[in-house]
Amino acid sequence: ASQVTIGTRTQLDRVNVYIGSPWHRLANAVISDIGFIEAVDSTPTFVSNYFYSGSKQIERSVEGQPDAVVISPPTDYSLRFTIEPKGVIDDSYGTIIHFTTHGNCCDYREYGNRVPAILFLAGTTNLYICTGDD
Repeated sequence: ASQVTIGTRTQLDRVNVYIGSPWHRLANAVISDIGFIEAVDSTPTFVSNYFYSGSKQIERSVEGQPDAVVISPPTDYSLRFTIEPKGVIDDSYGTIIHFTTHGNCCDYREYGNRVPAILFLAGTTNLYICTGDD
């Protein structure tokens, strides 16, 4: 597991969690055991803000109908999940999971659009992780 310090960020009121995406091509994969938890002093605490213990083939999400909503999500967090790739998407990123305050929009660097979004790079199972900052 890797850890990146981003710096101080504004507390968000709520974040929508989409397994898959309403906006992009989907990863050909099964996701399971998702945990989005607060990290205090760089140490994850196991009071879960969002946890999904099942297994799910990644499917097209519907905008405005997230899989979950996290109220007052932590600004320092640990996101964990298990991913089982079933193939690659040759011509596009493949979205795995997307946390957002309002949608995808065009500027992934805008804080709230992707907090975070995790995708496979086109034609691979290499992870691409992006998050906006204040």
